[in-house]
This record gives sequence, C-alpha cells and structure tokens, in this order.
Amino acid sequence: MIVSKTKINRKSLKDQIKDILIKRIVEGELVQGDRLKELKIAQELGTSQAPVREAIRCLETLGYIEHIPHVGAAVRTFNRDEIEEAYQLREALEVYALERGNQRDGLSQELEEALSQMEQAVKENDVRLFSEADNRFHRAIIEYQDNKTMMSMWESLQMQQQVVASVVDASIPLEELYKLHPAIVKSLETNQFQVAALNLKAHYRHVEDFWYHSAEPIPLSSD
Repeated sequence: MIVSKTKINRKSLKDQIKDILIKRIVEGELVQGDRLKELKIAQELGTSQAPVREAIRCLETLGYIEHIPHVGAAVRTFNRDEIEEAYQLREALEVYALERGNQRDGLSQELEEALSQMEQAVKENDVRLFSEADNRFHRAIIEYQDNKTMMSMWESLQMQQQVVASVVDASIPLEELYKLHPAIVKSLETNQFQVAALNLKAHYRHVEDFWYHSAEPIPLSSD
C-alpha cells in the first residue's frame, strides 16, 4: 500500500485528519482491511496521537472503519449483500434527484466538465482519473439539489461504491463506461428530466449486470 505524504495545519486537527483519511478510503488509497496505525499516521501528519485517535473514533461512528479485536482499527470490510443494498440506494437517490427536475443552475456544466475528465482518462487509460471523474459526475447529480439530507445519505455510501468501482473500473473498458454518461447530460440540457432518469437507470443496470455476472473474483467478505 502506497500512502501519499500529506501535511496539515493546526486548525481543527481531528476534522482535518478525519477528512484526509476519508479521502484516502474513498479514492482507494486505503482499502478494505487496511490497518490504521495511530502512531504512523501521527508521525506522517506531524501531530500527536490524540487527534488521530479522535478522528479514528469518528470514522468508526460513521461506518468507515471497524475495531477488530487483537488487531485494532481497520478499514471496514463489507459483504456482498451490503454492497448491493448500498448500490441500489445510491441509484434510487440519484434517480429521484433527476426526476424532481429541481437542479440549480450549473449542473449541466459540472457534468460536462466531468465528462471531459473521463475522456482524458480514457485516452490515457488512467483508471484512477476515470474513477475520480465518475465520482464527480454522480456527486453533482445530488449536490446540485441543495438538499443536505440527500447529500449526507449519498456520501455515507461512498465506501461501498468505491468497492464496486475498484472491480468495475478495472475490468470494463473505460471507453465503454464513458459511453454510459453523455445521454444523461444531453437529456438534462433539454430539460427532459424523466428521460435523464431513465438513462441513469440504464447506466446502473449495465454496471449491475457486470457486477452480478462477472467471472472476475470480487474482493468482498462472504460473512
């Protein structure tokens, strides 16, 4: 596991450390089962162990990590049912957001920029960049609703989504994944919100079919 060096300032140490660790988990820098060692994190970030310990407790409360007896804190491992349920809930949130047709100005532009980022990732065959762009695309659908509760629910599903992405993005050609997105944007630009929602559902069905039927080993706990 390669962990990038990150320095922080002295304001809200616990929250900064929490955000740094969440970012690493969501982006796949820390994966299921990875241990979070207080001393190592504190040394890397140039702080004491106390705020690191507090941040880890927060992450445990939020469901990002779990405490394993005789091992310590580790990135939470999900079973297949938990992943599938979270994926279905994320789809439902995004479809509902599009069907409402209540997006604030700027959504189409944000989605277009995410598409451009995906295109660049396809050209460079950069799986990580594509994953970041894809996450940006789907986040915007919720973010531009200005609904804090929906946003909070969507963000709580990020870890499970990262597990799906780690399998799908590495197994389906990036160009094929990219092609699932433009129709959604085109529908929104002409205010065809129901059509956009249908296109989004088709996107999820395509990925879901691969997820269910892939012969590739899926790194999930079966417990």
